[in-house]
Amino acid sequence: MKIINLRLHYPHCQQDKLVEVSEEVFDVLCQSIREMRNYERRKQYHRAFYSLDAYDWTENYALEHSPSPEQLVMLAEERAERDRLAAALREALVYATLTQARRLCAYYLGGLTQQQIADRECVHNSNVCLAIRRGLCNLRRYYADHPQEK
Repeated sequence: MKIINLRLHYPHCQQDKLVEVSEEVFDVLCQSIREMRNYERRKQYHRAFYSLDAYDWTENYALEHSPSPEQLVMLAEERAERDRLAAALREALVYATLTQARRLCAYYLGGLTQQQIADRECVHNSNVCLAIRRGLCNLRRYYADHPQEK
């Protein structure tokens, strides 16, 4: 149990008032204080001080374009995981046919829809769907035979 001073968190409290709170509540309060300080720091860094004549969205627009350090770490971790999975996928695509491999890469790594792939290759959408489904079956079979080690 942690002890906090309510006067520091509530401006309408004039006197010190000490309250005992649980660890979770204390962590949430500390996190909110950090977020408010970070917000003020970003606001000053980006000079996001605007007159009352400015639009409502200008301050948020200036502040939302800089990710926090926590977001940068999360993005780096997601990018590393995606790269690892892409490398494993390319290794497993050796066991798929050329058409399946091409369509799986376009669908999962390229971010194209099945209709876009069909239009690009001048085939029907069902052919692309079938090739992707069968390619995934081949990949499942490959991963069942070759378990990945971490």
